[in-house]
Amino acid sequence: MEVYVARQPILNNKCEVFAYELLYRGSKENNFFPQIDGDKATADVVFNSYFNIGLEQISEGKSVFVNFTENLLKSELPLCFPPDTLVIEVLENIEPTKEVIQICRMLKKRGFRIALDDYILNEDCPYTYELLQYADIIKVDIQATSDELQRKMFEKLESYELEWLAEKVETYEEYQSCVQKGFTYFQGYFFSKPVILTSYDVSIYPFHHLELIKELSQEEPNIKKVAQKVEMDVALSFKLLQLINSASYRRIEPIKSIEQAIVLLGLKEVKKWAYVLTLRELKFQNNKVPSEVIKLSFMRAKMGELIASQLGRKQESSSYFLTGMLSCIDTFMQRPLDDILKDLPLHEEIKDAIKGESNSYRAVLELCQLVEKGKWDEIEMKSHELGVSIEDVFQYYKDSLEWTQTIMETFYKKGQSVK
Repeated sequence: MEVYVARQPILNNKCEVFAYELLYRGSKENNFFPQIDGDKATADVVFNSYFNIGLEQISEGKSVFVNFTENLLKSELPLCFPPDTLVIEVLENIEPTKEVIQICRMLKKRGFRIALDDYILNEDCPYTYELLQYADIIKVDIQATSDELQRKMFEKLESYELEWLAEKVETYEEYQSCVQKGFTYFQGYFFSKPVILTSYDVSIYPFHHLELIKELSQEEPNIKKVAQKVEMDVALSFKLLQLINSASYRRIEPIKSIEQAIVLLGLKEVKKWAYVLTLRELKFQNNKVPSEVIKLSFMRAKMGELIASQLGRKQESSSYFLTGMLSCIDTFMQRPLDDILKDLPLHEEIKDAIKGESNSYRAVLELCQLVEKGKWDEIEMKSHELGVSIEDVFQYYKDSLEWTQTIMETFYKKGQSVK
C-alpha cells in the first residue's frame, strides 16, 4: 500500500520547533480519512517514516508524535523503535483499562514518552488517574474545549508532572492566551496569521550576501545563478522587490520572477545593492521570525515550482516559486498583508494569490498548504481539480522537504561561521 507522510510542527513558547506530528494517508483509494483502517495506517506511517523515507530526514533530529490505536499498543509495535525519538500518542477513543495501564507502565520503563491525545478529564473512569501517572504530555484541542474546562483540568491535575500541549491554535491571540493558561507546547497554524504587534525589518543571513557577491563578481555573472542565490533567502527576495519599487524604478513593469527583476535592474545595480545590504546586515540581525516559517516558505516555493512544471507551465514555474516564497511575508514583516503587497511591484495575479483570491497560482499554493496540514480528502479533490496525480503531489512534497533541508543546513552551518 502506498503511504504518504506529512508532518505538522509542534512549537514551544519561544516559537521553536520542539517536535513534529507525523500525519498519514492510506492508499489512493482511501479518499476520506475516516475510511482508513487506523491500525494499518499507523503501522505504515511509522515504518515508512523510519525505514523508507528516513526518520532523520522527516524529523530533522526532532522527536516525532504518532497516534497509536489500542490494538497497536497491545501489539508492542512501539518497542521496534528508539524511545528517544518516538512520542506515543494514546488516542482519545482508547478507554483506560487495567491492560492499557500495564502497557503504558511498560512503555514508560522502556524510556518512551506518552501523550494523551484530545484529552478531556473523565473522573467517572476508575483508571483515569492511574493512567495520568504514566503520561508526560496532555494534548488539548482548544477549539473543542471551553476555557472553563481547560481551567478545571489544569487545577485538578496540578499535582501531576505533566506538560500541556494546545492543539488547533489558529491565531497568535490564541497562542498568547494558551501561554498564560500554562500550556508548554503549541500545535496549529497560528504563525501563518500573526497578530500585528510592531513592524520590523526582515533578517538576512550574512553568508548569503557573500555567496551572492561572489557570483556577481565573476567576469560574466550568470543571471540564472544570481537569481538562485537570491531565491534561497526570503528576505533577499523581498528586499530586491523593494529596491525595484523605489522611486528610480517605478516605471518598471510588474514582476513575475526574481530573474526578471534582476534583468530589469541590471547586474551592476544588483551588485551595488548586495554590497550595501551585506555591510548593513553584518551589523544587525533580527531573529524574531521562527525558522519554521522560513522552512514553510521554501517548501511552498519549491513544491509550487515542481507542480507548475508538471502541469506544463515550466516557463512560469519561477512565478509559482515566488508566490510560495512570499506566502508568509506578513509573518516576516509583522504588518498587514495588504500594506506589504501594495508596496511591491509584483504581478497582480501573484498578489491576488498571496491574498487568497482564486487563480492558477492560488490553486497550486492551496494544494501545498493542504499537504502541510495533512487534509487528505481535500488533497485528493484539489489534485484532481488541477490534473496532477496524488502520487506526484507527495513525491513533490518529499522532494521539496529534501531541498529545504539542504538549504536550512546551509543556513545554519555557514551562518554560524560568519561573524
